[in-house]
Amino acid sequence: MLPSVGLKFLIFLAGLFSLANSTRDLLWSDEFDSLDDSKWTHEVTSYPLEDLHYVRNNRANSWVSDGSLHIMPTLTADEYGEDFLFSGELDLYEEDPDHPCNIGWDKNNLCYSRSGEDIVKPVQLAKLMSNKKFSFRYGRVEIRAKLPLSEWFRPALWLMPKHSVYGGWPASGEIDIMESSGNRDYFCGQTSYGVDWVQTNIHFGPDRQQHWSHGDRKMNQSVSYADDFHIWVMDWNWNYISFSIDGEETYRLDAPGEPGGLFNMAGFEGENIYSEGDPMAPFDQEFYFILSVQSGGWPFYDYCDPPAPWSEGSSTPKKEFWAAKDQWLPSWQQPFTIDYIRVYK
Repeated sequence: MLPSVGLKFLIFLAGLFSLANSTRDLLWSDEFDSLDDSKWTHEVTSYPLEDLHYVRNNRANSWVSDGSLHIMPTLTADEYGEDFLFSGELDLYEEDPDHPCNIGWDKNNLCYSRSGEDIVKPVQLAKLMSNKKFSFRYGRVEIRAKLPLSEWFRPALWLMPKHSVYGGWPASGEIDIMESSGNRDYFCGQTSYGVDWVQTNIHFGPDRQQHWSHGDRKMNQSVSYADDFHIWVMDWNWNYISFSIDGEETYRLDAPGEPGGLFNMAGFEGENIYSEGDPMAPFDQEFYFILSVQSGGWPFYDYCDPPAPWSEGSSTPKKEFWAAKDQWLPSWQQPFTIDYIRVYK
């Protein structure tokens, strides 16, 4: 598809989405004309400790321009010096006292990044959440976004439950509208995990041992998800959740019918923790948005092509990653960009 044809096609799709939503009432939206603190909270923490980055509330990592939100990694060493990575301690209460560490648990560890066998987290990023400011149950979500170009990072548009009614993860569910990577070309075997690939995913189950995870992959080798904006839609009601990209349905989860039916559909053993819920339980509660770019971990492995610049099971993944910076730093060419998020009743 020629770029001009692709642009015309996306404009045509935008018209179709506008028509489809014309009969729905807008419940909530962010057009990102500004960075609205009444809608979003920036998480400030070094969690997860195994990741290569920490998140903070800093306009170098998250900003609004041209009517879009942008999320971009920066280097810790550019702010603190390279020696700090090997001998320092990052204190997220002191880095920005106006926006201190705000994670709700294990603050003695998750508000710091300390050098030792491994180095201080070498990358700075942003993670925005609508928790405590907006959550919803059922409706239609429409998001227009463009993937980043930053190797070894994983952009995501996802939702988590406002209240863990059915228990801790994964019992109360997780909805991943979009997951991908920032790598231009990246394969595990014959399977692409680059910017020409995205996936949706749904998680639930009584515990980590009985965990149902399923969704679908979508490829676009004509206009990759980093080369132009694309539109993700989720339709969610008491009977099903469906996902589409650019007007094409990619995955649908239908409730089996009876209350708590997803438990039985997944073949879980033991007491049905969803038996008192609706047919879509645990997806019968309010969920909130998370906009993030993660580093390391899935889908990046040292046996893929090109290999991740850290060894599987390494005790020093951040040090190995930093040592390879001349390979991956030139790939930092564009941020994760979100044009708008709209939620309809």
